[in-house]
Amino acid sequence: KIIPAALAMVLILLATAALQAQERRRSLGPYTMYEQIVYQAKQERLMTWLSHDMNHGRATGTRDAARVARYIETHFRQYGLEPFCAGSFYQPFLADSASGTVGRNVIGFVPSAVPSDEYVLITAHYDHLGVLDGNIYNGADDNASGVTVLLNLADMFGTMKKTRTGPDKNIIFAALDAKELNMAGSKALVGRLQEREMTDSILCAINIDQIGTVIEPVHEADTSFVIVLGEQTLRRQDRGLIDMCNRYYNIGLDIDHTFYGSENFTRLFYQLSDQIVFHEAGIPALVFTSGFHRHTYKTTDDPDIISYPVMKKRTLLIFYLTMML
Repeated sequence: KIIPAALAMVLILLATAALQAQERRRSLGPYTMYEQIVYQAKQERLMTWLSHDMNHGRATGTRDAARVARYIETHFRQYGLEPFCAGSFYQPFLADSASGTVGRNVIGFVPSAVPSDEYVLITAHYDHLGVLDGNIYNGADDNASGVTVLLNLADMFGTMKKTRTGPDKNIIFAALDAKELNMAGSKALVGRLQEREMTDSILCAINIDQIGTVIEPVHEADTSFVIVLGEQTLRRQDRGLIDMCNRYYNIGLDIDHTFYGSENFTRLFYQLSDQIVFHEAGIPALVFTSGFHRHTYKTTDDPDIISYPVMKKRTLLIFYLTMML
């Protein structure tokens, strides 16, 4: 009689401990366990490789761009993503008809844990200026930072799928080529989505472009900031989610939904990157950025200007927003 009673007590204690642990997780939010996937050494490794001199600025159509595309594909496979383009991670396209330059997007996706016809599209362009007048434009912030965040998010959602804890919608990850050639990569992707009659199924396109610095904060006293444009394009029920996620998950970012308070610059900046292509195709589209700065399109855009702790906060905000959409 003593042994069964002791066993019952042990089971009660174990059950109580499990409930307490579950309650702690619930108090922090259901997905905080994935935050540990994003850490500085990993961010630095990705950023350093992408913006290394050996890649010669990742100009579209070069061997260097092809090397970077293979690097992204390798990580997509490692994270458990599935090919998006008829069994391939690559979508080749004609980037410039005058020169015959061919680009290629690298696209993978994480299917929903349960059948769903809803998608979230997350994009970041991996091309940059290449070599001009013998100078290498490495483009660490523009846009190795965006690709670093994209890969971290792919790892987070890939892990979620492997552990069968989600996601509840399909997530497409697209590393876009040829943004610097009139956004040819995003236009090619939109064409593919239209062919597959998918545009109405995409809840939001989240574009990540120049997201690694704290050089030009929205408010001078707070360098933990992010600029998010395009919230008005979201479904009515999704407006306000960005700020809600920032508060609920204690991310602590200073979020500006304008471009430094200027209506004209907000409208202009929104048109300067790939989100405008998705928006014009009828897809709700956001851009996450840390804005322009003195290193933009300069040879000094190297990894030493990146703030990894703040870039992690921005990554987490996109992660939670994607879950809440």
